[in-house]
Amino acid sequence: MELTQLSSGVFELRLPIPWEDGRVNCFLLPRGEEVDLIDCGMNGQESLALIRAGAREVAGAKAKIGRLVVTHIHPDHYGGAGELTERDGAQLFLHRLEVPMVHPRYLEIEQLVQEVGYHLQVHGVPHAQVTELKDASRGIKQYVGVAAPALQLDGSETIELGTRSLRVEWTPGHSPGHICLFDRESGLLFVGDQLLPDTSPNVGLHPQSTPDPLDDYLTGLRRLTALKPRLILPAHGRPFDSVLQRVSDLEAHHARRKEQILALIGVEELSAWAVATRVWGRRADLIDRRMALQEGLAHLQSLSREGRLEKLAEPGRVTWRRPSSGR
Repeated sequence: MELTQLSSGVFELRLPIPWEDGRVNCFLLPRGEEVDLIDCGMNGQESLALIRAGAREVAGAKAKIGRLVVTHIHPDHYGGAGELTERDGAQLFLHRLEVPMVHPRYLEIEQLVQEVGYHLQVHGVPHAQVTELKDASRGIKQYVGVAAPALQLDGSETIELGTRSLRVEWTPGHSPGHICLFDRESGLLFVGDQLLPDTSPNVGLHPQSTPDPLDDYLTGLRRLTALKPRLILPAHGRPFDSVLQRVSDLEAHHARRKEQILALIGVEELSAWAVATRVWGRRADLIDRRMALQEGLAHLQSLSREGRLEKLAEPGRVTWRRPSSGR
């Protein structure tokens, strides 16, 4: 079991997942025999057994799960919530913008699959590839046990987890209701997927996203920087303390990507699919292909909001070009 004490009353438990670097970090915050959690990994017996064993390790043989705060509803963060609420009595806390995405994504998926198919067509995916791409994530629901939240969050709440008081910071972009949790007293910042040490999280425009996810994401990064955290605790990778440098690197990365896309469009009028395949290549993995389109769309949308691109829309078709004065 990969269980590490990071600070007084804060333990990191690394759980297995079949992507990223093979691990997702959840955090255990004990208070007496009760253990609160930040994120809970996937709905799998190995992962759930590790959480229960970790709780006993930090709180004794009679340990029980108390509050479960989920940063966002992606399977590696939310997947175990159903089991932990139903069988362990956990109280789920979740941002309210995540709540309406759960059922169409993990239970009644057919309508969302159709919406994704139309979204792919509108943005230039060839007809022959639409079906396989829209169906690419059907298998994801096997990793998720759905749970209703005991408390829906807006952001800015102060909640008690373990022996700490944590402020909820709403940071949309990677997911509409993504949250981080900040301990003002110690400077610990739990960031979910918002701020990773080695990679940039996928920030994509899609049927369940906010309308301008990239600018939302960058605004969230700046707000976290203003908190001046002492230590960043991410959901993937290792803790780190250089928030200013990491945020600067991520801002520069997205600025370079936008310039690359702007140069690529040149005097052409292109679909988002044409842009994504030129920037990220024709990836073999179907989900990677779809995520590349979504990320490309997020950058294109940001460029159009800035007035550096025109977004041309008509029923069944959206394309992008330089503004008339810039062509």
